[in-house]
Amino acid sequence: MKIKFLSIIASFFLASFVITSCLDNDKNNIEYSSDATIHAFELDTIGRGITYKFTIDQMKGEIYNEDSIPVHADTIVDRILIKKMATASGIITMKDKSGQDSIINLSDSFDLRKPVVFTVYAPDMQNKKTYKVDVRRHKHDPDSLLWTYIGKIQDEITGAQKTVRFKNGYYLYSVVNNTLKVYQSNDLKQWDGGKATTGITDGLPTSIIAFDEEKLLLASFANKVYESADGISWKESDKIKGSISTLVSLWEGPEGDRKLTYIKEENEEKYICEVAESFSEESEKKIKLPANFPTEDFSYTTIKKESNTYNIIVGKHFPSVAIDPETTTTIVWGYDGNIWTDLSPATNPVSYCPEFEHPVILHYNNQLYIWGDEFKSIYTSRNEGVSWSPANPKFAFPHQNKGEINTGKSLFEGRTNFSVIHDTEKDYIYVLFSTSNVAAAENNIDHRSQVWRGRLNSLWFLHSRR
Repeated sequence: MKIKFLSIIASFFLASFVITSCLDNDKNNIEYSSDATIHAFELDTIGRGITYKFTIDQMKGEIYNEDSIPVHADTIVDRILIKKMATASGIITMKDKSGQDSIINLSDSFDLRKPVVFTVYAPDMQNKKTYKVDVRRHKHDPDSLLWTYIGKIQDEITGAQKTVRFKNGYYLYSVVNNTLKVYQSNDLKQWDGGKATTGITDGLPTSIIAFDEEKLLLASFANKVYESADGISWKESDKIKGSISTLVSLWEGPEGDRKLTYIKEENEEKYICEVAESFSEESEKKIKLPANFPTEDFSYTTIKKESNTYNIIVGKHFPSVAIDPETTTTIVWGYDGNIWTDLSPATNPVSYCPEFEHPVILHYNNQLYIWGDEFKSIYTSRNEGVSWSPANPKFAFPHQNKGEINTGKSLFEGRTNFSVIHDTEKDYIYVLFSTSNVAAAENNIDHRSQVWRGRLNSLWFLHSRR
């Protein structure tokens, strides 16, 4: 930038003062202002023509923007014009490369990637005030997921697992040495050593749901439903009768009423059933399993919209649903407490959801997201499951080489035997991994038991302001 030395300008002020005094010392006693404050500050527009408002803290001598500019704005503020920096006719200076005060020229651009110090000299040249201009930027891209490794479970867990939130804690189930064990945690970071469950000998359940704060329900591979009040001791339930292959979802209405949905087998036919929280036989309703309805490995999420609640459900199809001979798809279903709806028919060849092994679906930041085993891709839907597309590349699992564009493999890629917990209050996504046998020495990827936590940066900004 072009700047002039302060000493030269100051000499003009001094000369004008001397000349004026000599001309008429008695009649023209001029008093120059002692005001050395900046009254207004404005930068040129940033990004998409946005003007950011700046606060002037006169007590601290700081000028800053309360709303941070985008994370990648370095290439804008490294050469940006200061449109306005108003004073009471004072002189504004900054240090030049030699450390001398030099008067600034607002027609030149400034590098504001780091805080810059300006000094204002009042017209009387006796008073001055220093200001630090700090253009605040977001440190993280708001559209990216920020992942953090927070701990481990137990390395003895090597197989499939299921995790559920129950009584303000977390319960993870896995079969270890032919015994179904349960591991408990209050915060998903610290886990106990695990306890053997009692009352059930059918291996890992096909599904497990916390019906309320008092009871857990699970369906076993033996087509039985069990219940527990503590997550450790189980007994066969008398609330749901018949051959139940799997629990599907828990629907909670806006008035607090609950319905449990599940798949029942009768006379070699499969039915999708619902039962009210009273578990009375009269409240059970069933319909023949619709075509293209998944039959196992279910995942569901809930959308609350106005006065309605919807469960969005995915799972494993047997056989797979094919769009064409080379393309298989996941059919997404919706349930409003009464009716099941096929949301993404297999006839949709353009915006279909691909088939995932061990699918996980989340309603997150007003969108649906889905992924599965091996963590190779994430798909998203903005219209509640009707059409799907690959997620924004920034909405990704942690990578070995992080930057504006992720490079290298995801740290999760290739992994199986996991479970997911969605903390809807704080908008965290937790991924819990069993110890893996995947050979990854070439990439130096740790495949021991792990717990990772991720959150969209824009939601972090939202929570940090609460």
